[in-house]
Amino acid sequence: MKQRRKAPLRDRPRRPPAVKVVVDRQGPLHAEIVVVGRELLRGQLRDGNSAWIAGELTRRGALVHRITIVDDLERSISNAIVECRERGVYLIVTTGGLGPAQDDRTLAGVSEALRLPLAASAPARDMVEASYRTLKGARGVGSTSWNAIREKMCQLPVGAEPVPNPAGIAPGMLLRLTGGAAILSVPGRPEETKAVFDGALPRLRDLFPRRASAEREIEAPTSDESAIRPMLDRLSEEFPGVWVKSHPPAARRRDPIRVTLQSFAATQKEADSLVEGALRRLLALSGSR
Repeated sequence: MKQRRKAPLRDRPRRPPAVKVVVDRQGPLHAEIVVVGRELLRGQLRDGNSAWIAGELTRRGALVHRITIVDDLERSISNAIVECRERGVYLIVTTGGLGPAQDDRTLAGVSEALRLPLAASAPARDMVEASYRTLKGARGVGSTSWNAIREKMCQLPVGAEPVPNPAGIAPGMLLRLTGGAAILSVPGRPEETKAVFDGALPRLRDLFPRRASAEREIEAPTSDESAIRPMLDRLSEEFPGVWVKSHPPAARRRDPIRVTLQSFAATQKEADSLVEGALRRLLALSGSR
């Protein structure tokens, strides 16, 4: 059997480069979340991490446009990252796939998407070694000797920096992209997700131009959501800087509908003013004032 020769690298088809994102410092932070895990696609686990991350980003003034769940395959992860980049997202947050297991392939997928090789990170190795020393002291592991499996958790895309993981072993990863956008990868276990995400936030402050938020919630005088929909639609048109959301009764149908008004702005005074103005207008439209 004749062995086929691989085409020279220069002759292989290359994926076109991803768009260069230029972050608008005056506008909102556009974000997407990529959740990695075959067990989620098969219904074996429920994803709570993305809801928590979306809430934390939203609370800081970000607009989360999409949450995508993908398989543990490098190509699946890579395709999701490329698509995020093509949509001009400023911040991509991935969850899961950073551990030592064979199917923990998130950083390999990120590397493929950005055409950046993986390389050993000395700071990441320091973090992993420190975690194993702590585990050995607590008799969680029998040895701190280094091996290829542990080395895998220290391989980051070139240019990336590790983020400490005080709740686990595998560090997170933060990579700043052309124009100031960023990719943040956090582990999949909820306690590690939160610890690494919180640790990375100070490094991402420049991406959050709108840091102040305000929120008010009131009860509508009816339990019929269709009756107040035209009023809320008009309010949204008149106050584009305020998110207007109605919540139908959760239990008894006769309970009133709750309406949430939320705004984000550069200052707390501006955010409060937007919400208060929308609230007064809503009361006027409903005939309450």
